Amino acid sequence: MKLVIDFIFRPKTSYPDSWKPAFVAMQLGFLAGALGLLLRDLFIIYTIENWELVVLTELAFGVVVGIGFLLHTLGRAALGVLIACLGGIGSATAFLILLGWNGYFHLWYLNLAILLIAVPINIWIKSCLALSFISLYVFMFFFYSNAQPIVAADELVLQLIGMSNIIGSLLMLGLPMGLYSHYLVEERIKSERLLHNIIPKDLANILRESDGVIALDNPNVSVMFADIVGFTQLAEKMSARQVVDLLNKIFFKFDTICEEYGIEKIKTIGDAYMAVSGLPRPRQDHAQSLIDVGFEFLETIASQDFGLEDPLQIRVGIHSGDAVSGVIGKSKFSFDIWGDSVNLASRLQTSGKPGFIHASQETVGLIDQRKLNIEKQVVNIKGKGEITSYLIQLRSKSKVGDIK
Repeated sequence: MKLVIDFIFRPKTSYPDSWKPAFVAMQLGFLAGALGLLLRDLFIIYTIENWELVVLTELAFGVVVGIGFLLHTLGRAALGVLIACLGGIGSATAFLILLGWNGYFHLWYLNLAILLIAVPINIWIKSCLALSFISLYVFMFFFYSNAQPIVAADELVLQLIGMSNIIGSLLMLGLPMGLYSHYLVEERIKSERLLHNIIPKDLANILRESDGVIALDNPNVSVMFADIVGFTQLAEKMSARQVVDLLNKIFFKFDTICEEYGIEKIKTIGDAYMAVSGLPRPRQDHAQSLIDVGFEFLETIASQDFGLEDPLQIRVGIHSGDAVSGVIGKSKFSFDIWGDSVNLASRLQTSGKPGFIHASQETVGLIDQRKLNIEKQVVNIKGKGEITSYLIQLRSKSKVGDIK
């Protein structure tokens, strides 16, 4: 059964990419049509005395539609749909001649014309075919709408058949289009989620309505870099998969922490993690929140077993100040942040001490220091010279939540 379901509902590798969003919907439309055909034929057999010609004619055209279904299933999407539509038009025309206009088979001219317009076939081919279906509909209306049917049937039977065609029309068009619309909504949500993973949600909304260039002045932000100590040497002893798995495990936890604190992750650079607080929306506690996140990072690394011979350690550098942020690039664009604050945070991380947060004087002046051990020092920073900075640890028995 699983093989049958996979064969019917899993698109083949040869199936066109432009058709794939509608594959399941189209398959369900085919199956609904087949079920409707069988039920209608059974009804005709039990209600119409001379049913043979009607049923055999429909089964003949049903075979044509079935060939279209098989081709569609095997990946020949356009050819399959075209053949199925031609089979459907032939069936509708035969029914109009055999049973008359009151069976509402003429609805299929419109249904199949609309279906052709909706699918991604060459515009000239589907336009010509759709126009020919409508033209045939008009021809049948003028010359056969009042004609005497070849096979006699009770009026009630024709009304019930007409009702089945109305319901079938709704299923044939409504089911595929409804599923396709649902798929489009889901794909839009996925696309937005992916976009929000690249750039902040507020900026994503701006980007959709702009020319693709976003530049923001951020007067009060805090920038953090966290780097794994000795990772280059560690990676040399590991396979590529082990390296990626380790980084993914660490950065997944860092991502979760940033989400909890409302911190904006900017990017990862090798084994370094960059985050910023205070953008795209300003916040007064930008320095405090990032200090809290830094301690969460340190605690996470210290408390987790990563299956390594030696425990991992990280250095954390944080600086508070001004920065410029924006979205750049034509392909694989990204949200980034630049400025002296970024450079200084990076230098503080590099010159920091494993297991400590190395913060600038500007950052320390903005945070609650009561639960912290703060060691003042003077460091030489490239491009800055000697500056005053601070190595920060939580006091013993204190927790990150105590300083919030």
